[in-house]
Amino acid sequence: MRKGVVVCGANGERSVILDRAVDAFSKKNQSRILQFSACSIGVSPLMLSMSGADTTMMVTINGCRNRCADRILEKMNVKPERSVVLDDALEREVGACKTTCSYDFPGINEDEIKRFVTMMTAALD
Repeated sequence: MRKGVVVCGANGERSVILDRAVDAFSKKNQSRILQFSACSIGVSPLMLSMSGADTTMMVTINGCRNRCADRILEKMNVKPERSVVLDDALEREVGACKTTCSYDFPGINEDEIKRFVTMMTAALD
């Protein structure tokens, strides 16, 4: 059975880092996971139950320490088995989630993304 992975819907610079990390993570782990958006699951919990994902083996990918993906699952009475937070992979301050009209974030580097992908993959094991 595949593990369910629920990714938060971060905005701004966090979303760019998260998007690139999730893309790399998915390429390496697609056969092991069923991936969901926390925003979709929050409004349609039925998607989670219909997917066949084992709700005792959920992994959450959070864009910040607010752990929105964890909170969304907890409102559905699902406790994530493991939770990963982007801030733990960063060695610098990143602004809070916010809407933006600019997607030019020159501070993002591949090492940050690789560190987060490594953390995400470790959460599956």
